[in-house]
Amino acid sequence: MKLQNYTLRYLAITLLLVIPIWAGIFYVLILDEVYDNIDDDLKNSKIMIIRHAFANKELLNSPEFGINKFTIKPLPKGEYSNKEEFSTSKEFMEYDNDDEPIRTLKTVFNDDKGNPYELTIKASIVEEDELLEDLFLALIGLYVMLVISILAVNHLLLQKIWKSFYTILENLKEIKLGTGSQLKAIDSPIDEFNILEKEVEKMLNRNESIYSSQKQFIENASHELQTPLAISINKLELFAENSVLADEQLMEIGKITDTLSRLTRLNKSLLMLSKIENQQFSEEEDVNFNKLILVLTEDYFDLADFKEVKITVTQNDTLYFKMNKGLAIALISNLLKNALIHNHHNGFVNFIINKNNITISNSGNNFPLNSDLIFNRFYRHTTTNESTGLGLSIVKSIINNYSITIEYLFTNNHQFKIIFPKK
Repeated sequence: MKLQNYTLRYLAITLLLVIPIWAGIFYVLILDEVYDNIDDDLKNSKIMIIRHAFANKELLNSPEFGINKFTIKPLPKGEYSNKEEFSTSKEFMEYDNDDEPIRTLKTVFNDDKGNPYELTIKASIVEEDELLEDLFLALIGLYVMLVISILAVNHLLLQKIWKSFYTILENLKEIKLGTGSQLKAIDSPIDEFNILEKEVEKMLNRNESIYSSQKQFIENASHELQTPLAISINKLELFAENSVLADEQLMEIGKITDTLSRLTRLNKSLLMLSKIENQQFSEEEDVNFNKLILVLTEDYFDLADFKEVKITVTQNDTLYFKMNKGLAIALISNLLKNALIHNHHNGFVNFIINKNNITISNSGNNFPLNSDLIFNRFYRHTTTNESTGLGLSIVKSIINNYSITIEYLFTNNHQFKIIFPKK
C-alpha cells in the first residue's frame, strides 16, 4: 500500500468515528434546547392560566381541552405536590391528518380558598419536530459532504506534498552503479524531502566510489592472476615437450598443469560472478533462445562426442526474452556444460523449448541432488576436476538479475526448468 493511501486510510477511519460522535452530541444538545424552550413556554402558560383562574372563577371549571388547550379539574381535599411533570405523546391533528407529537405539562395548584386543582396544558411540537428531522437530515448530509471533502482535499494535498518523495523514488529506480548516473534535482517546499535528497545523493556518491574501486580491484586482480597462470601453464607444457623425463614425472607435470588450468577457469568464473552481481551487463535485447541453444549445442558437440553423450533439442514453440545476450549465453552454456560434465558414457542431454520455459534434462547419477545446496558457490556433488563448483552459482546469479525462476527435479534423470515470465 502506498504511503499516501496508508495515511488517508487512518484519516478516513478517524473521521468516520469522530464526526458521527460529534453530530450525535450536537443533535442531543439541540433536541434538549428545543424541549427546554417548549417547557419554558408551558411554564409561562401555567402562570398566566392560574392568574386568570384567580381573576375569573369560571376558568376553574374547564374539564375538557378547548381552543386554549388546557384543562382544570378539581381534586379531593388532600396534600399534593406542586411539582411540574412534563411528558411527550402523540395526538391526532386534523390539519396533518396524522398523529403528531405534543408536549404536556401537569401540575397542581390551590385556589384562594385552598381547594386543589389539576392543571394540564398541551403544546404542539409539530414545527419543532419537523425542525429536528430537517436538522438530522442536514447533519447526515453535512457528515457525508464533510468526509468526502476532507478526504478529497487531503488526497490532492498529500499527492502534491509527496510528489517530491515519489520523484526521488523514481530517480532511484533509474540509478545504476557504474554508469555515472545522478539524481534529478527536486524543488520541494518540504525541508525533510530536500534533506532526504541530499543524503541519498551523498550515499549514492559513496556507493559509486566504492563500486568503482571494487570493480577496478577485481579486474586488476583477475588480470594479474591470469597472466602468471598462463605463463606457468605454457612453461610446464614446453618443459614436458622438450625434456626427457620419466613417465611418472610427466604425469605429475600433467597434474600440475590440470590444477593450474582449473585455477584459470575458477578465476574467470569468479570474475564473471562479480560482474553479474555488480550488474555490469546492462545492454539488453530480445534473445531468441531457440537459435541460441542450437548454436551452443553445436559448439559443445566435440565435448558431447568425446563423452559419448547424445544432445537433442525439441522445439515446441519459439521463446524470446529481453536480457543481456552475453548473460543468456552464459546461462544456457553453464547448464549445458554442467549436464555434459556430470553425465556418463552413452548418456543424453535433452532440451525442450516451450513458449515460456526451457527444460534441460540429462542422465547421470541415479540419486537426486540437494536442491537447497546445488546453487551455492563451490558446492560439488562429484570429485571431477572438470568442475569449478561455480557453474550453477553463475546460473543463479544471472536469474536473480531478471524475473526468471529455475527449478530442479529428479525423475530418474536430472531436470532443470527455466521459467520465464509470461508476456
